[in-house]
Amino acid sequence: MDDFKYGKKVVEFWQVTGEVLGSNKFSETYVSSSGGGPNYAPSIHSETVTNHEFWIKTEEGLEKDIKLRGIDVPLRVGQKITLVSAGLKGKDNGWYSLLINHSAGKHWFINNGVDLNNKLKLEKYTGIALLWALIIYLGVAVYTMPMNIANFEITHLEWYLSYANLQMATTAATAYLVLAFFWKRSKKVRVAKKLKQHLEDIAQDAYKV
Repeated sequence: MDDFKYGKKVVEFWQVTGEVLGSNKFSETYVSSSGGGPNYAPSIHSETVTNHEFWIKTEEGLEKDIKLRGIDVPLRVGQKITLVSAGLKGKDNGWYSLLINHSAGKHWFINNGVDLNNKLKLEKYTGIALLWALIIYLGVAVYTMPMNIANFEITHLEWYLSYANLQMATTAATAYLVLAFFWKRSKKVRVAKKLKQHLEDIAQDAYKV
C-alpha cells in the first residue's frame, strides 16, 4: 500500500481484512438550546449520531472489534471487508479512512480527503499571515510618514501618525490577508482532492486482490 507524500510529510496507510461476525447499530441524540429571553422562547436543536459496532475475524484468525461513530455502513454477517487506516509516518496513531466491502463490491470513505487533511494537518491555517499583515501595515504607515528616519523622535510619534496614510496601510494589509486566505484555502482543497484520489486508488486495488 503506497504512502502519500506531501512536502516533507508522509502519510502511511495500513489495513485489516476479515469476515464480518456480527454487526450492531444504535443512535445517540443530543439536544441543546440557544437564545431565548423574557419575551421569546429559546431555539431547540437536536442532533442524532449513528454508532456502528461490528466484529470481524481477521485472516490471521483473530477476532477484532470495530467501532465507527457517525458512519452508517450496511454490513452482513459473512461478508469480507477491508478497513484501511491512515496516519503520519512515525506517529503511533491513525484514523479509519476507508471501508471496502469485497462481497458487495462497494466502498465507503470514513474520513475523506477533507477530514484527513484536517486531522493530519498537511495544510492548515496559521498565524503567519497575520504577522505579515501587521508588518505590511506598519511598513506602509511608516513609508507615508513625512519624516526622515534619521531624524525620527519617539516623542513626536503621535504627530507622525497623524500624517501617515493609515487608510492605505489598512487597505494593503487587508488585501494581503484576503489573498493569503484564498491561497491557503486553494492549497487545502488541492491536498484534499489528492488524498481522496489516493484512497480511491487503494479501494480499486483492493478489489483486484
